[in-house]
Amino acid sequence: MSMVADAIHDPNIDRKKIAGSMINIYLNGASLRVNMNSGSFSVRTYHLRVVSQIFFFFVAVLGIFGIGMTGFIYPFFFCPASPAACGGCPIWVIEHGTIEISAGFTNGYLMILYLIGFFLLIGLLVGRSFCGWACPVGTLQDLFSFLSRKLKTTRSILILSGVSALMLISGAAIPTLLANMGVDLLYYMFMGYVGALGSFLLALSGILFIKRSRNLVPSFVFLGIGTLFWITVFVSRYLNWDRAPTSSIELMGLFGLMFHVIGLVGIIRSIMGERLRPVRNMRGWDKWARLIKVGLLILIAPTSWYFDTLLFTDFDPIGGITATIPELLLNPTGWAANQFFWYKAVFVIGVLVLAALVDRGWCRYLCPIGAMYGPANKISLSDIEFKEDRCIHCQKCILACPMGINPKENKKDPECIRCGRCVEVCPVNAQVFVPVNSTIRGVFSR
Repeated sequence: MSMVADAIHDPNIDRKKIAGSMINIYLNGASLRVNMNSGSFSVRTYHLRVVSQIFFFFVAVLGIFGIGMTGFIYPFFFCPASPAACGGCPIWVIEHGTIEISAGFTNGYLMILYLIGFFLLIGLLVGRSFCGWACPVGTLQDLFSFLSRKLKTTRSILILSGVSALMLISGAAIPTLLANMGVDLLYYMFMGYVGALGSFLLALSGILFIKRSRNLVPSFVFLGIGTLFWITVFVSRYLNWDRAPTSSIELMGLFGLMFHVIGLVGIIRSIMGERLRPVRNMRGWDKWARLIKVGLLILIAPTSWYFDTLLFTDFDPIGGITATIPELLLNPTGWAANQFFWYKAVFVIGVLVLAALVDRGWCRYLCPIGAMYGPANKISLSDIEFKEDRCIHCQKCILACPMGINPKENKKDPECIRCGRCVEVCPVNAQVFVPVNSTIRGVFSR
């Protein structure tokens, strides 16, 4: 083992040659087989995470199967106003609890205590792992990142946009047709999420076009498409198509606004050109920007008390993604918008653009639930441990981290979502999932 370790750490050794082969490492008398190219451990970790994310999405929308509100709190961000929701959003619980306390009801204290106890239990067990393995919003961001990496040609982006448009049209048209036929909402509720996913992927394909284009043509095309959405509303109303989805100014206006924003981003990018350089001292800027989510978390209770309303929910872009858009697609002409709708629409589009441009952008900078979980990483039972003696300093774990942190520096970093990507890419198993962290093992081994 010492000879192997010396060879790996020798600066004259070609590490790429080592990383391109299959080797056997004998550690503490046990043989550990590591495939440097596509190790079985990496594949298992990736597929387990995908299965977990799909499972928790279906848990979040049990209303599709006729299961109503359960009294359970989601351990992640998912709006209870979503048409198939079966639990309460933690932020929603904070807002309601604060308002009830300010009104003199003791139920508010019980709601807050229930939330604190629930999150302490989860935090002590797994830290911020639910962000990496369960949150539907995190899953959507992971999908954006995956497609952004895989779609390299104009043809592949066109295919994505075509499939996305079909999903969006199906999610809007089929519910309306079935509702007119008298079919119960329960049997087509899932189409609202299909259409919502189609709209998100359509936005992603537009942003990918902008990123890969060197002229203004796509930008003006997107501006034209956005204008067509608005025109369609007025044409539908002029023709008295009151029951058609195209007559909904909220539905069509939302997507019109989305294409306008994408087009404007492309125009700004083309005009500025080389002047759009990376921000200097990006590391320092990024560090301070991550505190925004902490500030949002701190402000939720006092703003709810002062304004006596669910102020964060009124503007919450995640509620717009998981609730407003599916609701609009399921009942476009019967859905009533409040005075905050267009503000929320702008924030929804902003978050989608951020997620398409920055890996886990919402989780990094804006998610108050991530701010709640973050400190628990320092005391959680499970962990990802870094084995420094195995490390060959290939930096793959740093490049793979969706949260933009160094997995080798601080494994209890509040920003770590325990997604396991550093584990997947490490060629020598220097990053390892452990059910019980080293600190606790040390206490019980004395």
